[in-house]
Amino acid sequence: MKFGIGTVFTISSLFKTFSGMAISLFALSIIGPEKIGLWHAALILKPYLGFAQLGLTEGLGRELPFYMGKNRGAKVKRYVANAQIVTLMYTLVSILLTLLLTFLVAEGIEEKMVFVTAGVFISTMFVDNYLSSTYRSTSSFQDLSRVYIYSAIIGLLLIPLIYYYDFRGYMWLLLVHSLISTILLVYFRPFKLKSKFDKLIYMATVKTGFPMLALNFLRSIPETYPKILIIFFISTTALGLTAPANAALMAFGVLPAALAKYFYPTITYQYGKDGNRYNLWLKIKQISGYLLLLGLAGLISLTIIPYAIENFFPKYAEAVYITMLAVGIGFLRMYSILYNVFNTLKSYRAQFKVSMTRNILYLIIPSVMYFMDSKEDSLVMIFSGLLIAEFISTLVMIYFLYQVTHIKKS
Repeated sequence: MKFGIGTVFTISSLFKTFSGMAISLFALSIIGPEKIGLWHAALILKPYLGFAQLGLTEGLGRELPFYMGKNRGAKVKRYVANAQIVTLMYTLVSILLTLLLTFLVAEGIEEKMVFVTAGVFISTMFVDNYLSSTYRSTSSFQDLSRVYIYSAIIGLLLIPLIYYYDFRGYMWLLLVHSLISTILLVYFRPFKLKSKFDKLIYMATVKTGFPMLALNFLRSIPETYPKILIIFFISTTALGLTAPANAALMAFGVLPAALAKYFYPTITYQYGKDGNRYNLWLKIKQISGYLLLLGLAGLISLTIIPYAIENFFPKYAEAVYITMLAVGIGFLRMYSILYNVFNTLKSYRAQFKVSMTRNILYLIIPSVMYFMDSKEDSLVMIFSGLLIAEFISTLVMIYFLYQVTHIKKS
């Protein structure tokens, strides 16, 4: 049986993500919430630091498939060569800051390991985001599928590090796996060009990408609000207790994340070719139907979560109810894949309204529910607020997607 590249890419993405989940779950079975909480706290700044690139990779991810659809290969290469040199500069600065913070701020071997691992995560994030934006043709998606498969296998082979060395082994695993994954992306990169800074191309990329970055940031950053609330008003141990809930959210994000990497460049390529907005709405309805069926199937996990946590992750027995709530939140978050349509159309005004609405909902509802209830059920109340906020936010997004895809040409 011969599978299309979209199917192969989706399967490889799922395999990579499930291997990451397996690593996380194994770590939870060995490591207590206090140390997991320390690691999660170290990564809170990660989404904020991506802002430093000023939307370079977002602009690149939109413009490459768009100009490929218009068959403008020379311009595509200029975009890639420019982004390559800028990304290299960001990476070098990130590595330097990591070294300084590790030796001047961190105390003790484990804290230094957390700083180094988090620093490598952020440094490779710049490179990975840039390279991932360049995989846009059919042949490049085949190569990216290979990268995902190799990366997943390597990650699974490194699991014994956790078993033998506990938290330190987990840090070593994350560090080594992150570096190897980036090396694979570099080796299979579709554009092997000399780096060249091009001021006009750089400004054009930022002009397109910065609004996308700002609006994507505005929409996604509320997901850090609950973590900040938990750290400041409860404890890092309580943050560690949310690890099973985070695993559930990750599970529901597997397929949408895999599909988005193929869905976004594909619809942008097609839009560059025909300029038809309504065709995007038809694609939205098709994807929404698939997500509904898959999400409903995923809700079956509600029946096994209590048993799984109590028997396999007893250190997280207090997290049963918030994990079940996370399943509902994850189901709704699956629809975030549709947000890419705003980027394809450069519908910045609608994006702002959707992002701002989600921001306000995430800031107010979980906080109000936390302060109104007894502190014994504080985590449950916070996650209940997140579920309500995500439901309203999803409805608002779909409404505005309908609006931007039904604009008639004058």
